[in-house]
Amino acid sequence: MVRSTVDLPAAPAGDASRLSNPFCTVCIVALSVATMTPPFPASPADRPPADGREALKFHNRRAIIDAAAALAEERGLGSFTITDLAERAGVARRTIFNHFASADDAVYARCSEMLGVIVDSFAGISDPEVPPRAPGPGTVLEQLIEVVERPELIQVMSQIARLIGGQGNHPAAVLWTHEVSQTITARLAAVIAERSPGADPFTVTLLASSLLNSVEVTFVEWVQETEATVTPAGRERWQALLRTALEHLRHGFAS
Repeated sequence: MVRSTVDLPAAPAGDASRLSNPFCTVCIVALSVATMTPPFPASPADRPPADGREALKFHNRRAIIDAAAALAEERGLGSFTITDLAERAGVARRTIFNHFASADDAVYARCSEMLGVIVDSFAGISDPEVPPRAPGPGTVLEQLIEVVERPELIQVMSQIARLIGGQGNHPAAVLWTHEVSQTITARLAAVIAERSPGADPFTVTLLASSLLNSVEVTFVEWVQETEATVTPAGRERWQALLRTALEHLRHGFAS
């Protein structure tokens, strides 16, 4: 997948309007959101294990991730320490290291959770019974476009942007987005293949990656023009840019 190299200015830490260019991060979110019905879950769908010791680990990890997300929105990614995180989560420093190598890794875990829950919801939407005539790639594309265009998408994009802050070009952020991008693309392709079992694998992969790239380019332009503000004007501009991108995806550039 092609990544944007546009560098966007970061506002001061703690400013809710600070932005970044988290490369594929938000386009991944876009794809993920495109595959589930609202309301979007705000937390992971998993449940604590029955075993007492494992349940304690679960709750500690949950507290660490939630605290990291809150600190990232308040101060910015990379602007708080393990000690800060431990104090906010109510755990010992060593407990942090039992789960994460750094404070930033806990923030990335929160982003991954958001994406994972949404993608899992997408997989659950597929009809359990195979229809008499499986839809072709074009039909599947229209299904994906329909949900990508949902207005709820912009809120998730904005939240991811706030979590990543001005660190979209940081090596750790780039590595994280690369890994998640590969995972989400593969999972999307797998679901498309299930819905259209007769489709050529190359076509399936092309469809998945093309949709991702269309949303990514839309996002980068939208951030440059609006600073990712979720206002009526910002929403209107997002919808206009996305509509243009999706029309090109539908019909190409020949006309």
